[in-house]
Order: sequence, then C-alpha cells, then structure tokens
Amino acid sequence: MTELESIKRRIKKLLALSTSPNENEALSAMQKANDLMAEYSLSQADFAGYVEKSVKSTKRVVEWRSVVANAVERLYATYHYQDCNTGTFVFYGKDLDVFMATEMFAYLVKTIDRMAKLNIRKNAKYRYRQSYRSGIASRLWVRINKLGEQCSWRNSAELSEEKQNIAVWVENRIVLTIHGKKSTNTKVNMSAWKRGVSDADGISLSRQMTGSGTRRIGGW
Repeated sequence: MTELESIKRRIKKLLALSTSPNENEALSAMQKANDLMAEYSLSQADFAGYVEKSVKSTKRVVEWRSVVANAVERLYATYHYQDCNTGTFVFYGKDLDVFMATEMFAYLVKTIDRMAKLNIRKNAKYRYRQSYRSGIASRLWVRINKLGEQCSWRNSAELSEEKQNIAVWVENRIVLTIHGKKSTNTKVNMSAWKRGVSDADGISLSRQMTGSGTRRIGGW
C-alpha cells in the first residue's frame, strides 16, 4: 500500500467517524479529515461518486456469507451481488460507504471463520461447522440491524432510496445473470447453530463500524 493510499484509507475512516451522533467526536474527526485532505491536496470529490469493490470468497455458495453481506447493508447504502463464477462479493455505492461495507464484511467473515477454527473440533462434520457459522451470522444480523437503528447517519427512508438508486445505476451498466441452483436441503444442526448464536455476542461491532482502533474480537 502506497503512502497516498494509506492516507486515503485514514481519511475515509475519519469521514465515517464524522457522521457519529456524538457531536464532539464527529467534529474532531471532520477537522482531522480536512487537515489531511489539505495536506495531501485531496478534496471531498475524491471520495464521492459510485464505485465498486470486490471481496474474495469461496466458489461454493454459502448462505451464511450472504447473511453477513445483507446485514452490513443495514448500516451502509450499498448494493452487492455474488459472482457465480468466482464466488467474489462485489459491493457498489459511494466510495465511503463501499469502503466501510467491504471492510466490515471482510472483518466479520474472517472472524466467523476464525471462531469456527478455534471452537469446533477438526474432525467435526461439514454440516456442524456450517451450522455454527450460520448461527453466528444470524445473531450478527440482529445485532447489526439494531446498531443501524441506533447509530446510522441515515434514516430508513433515506437508506432505502439510496440503495434503490445504486441498484438502478448498477443494473443499467452491467448484466446480472441469475443462475438457478438445486436445493440441497441441508439440515441445520441446531446444537451447533445455537452455540454460534451465543458466541456471536462476543464479536465487537462498534470499533469496526467507525473504523477506529484495531480489529479485534471483543470479549476474547
């Protein structure tokens, strides 16, 4: 990562923090962002407009990752789809929203995989491991939805309108092909799922949402 990319990354996080409901925190973040933009000859225009960013994933379509992606969109006005050929998740929206959405999505996916590796025995069956991950994702969806209602800088109507505008913009520029998939009727292991739901409360969301501090799994 070049120095300029690093600075842009920092400015994006400060701009995200500048939308905090805490007026003092928001003002301080905006001042720091403006100082950095002035120092490196950047402007708000460098962080505006619709962009796209991809997050690598597995080719296998895994439902819990989609649950996480949809949950993230409860906070940020983005539109996403999963590439059926590569498994990659592609997010669209304004630069700042896409940056924060992809950061949070990648963080949560890695965290869930890490928790499964640490908490589930190696010889556990695939269904058990995936049920555990699904339990975590389901609980995170609830937590993120609640967090969005409390902390989002957009009300639900503004968020829905912006997401619709992005969807139209994307669909006018690319052709999205929907591939039907046969249902595998994979049964959920309820014991693993409930364990995942319980463990999900140990994941920190506040630091990742504002982009401040270091990435960590809270409570560990």
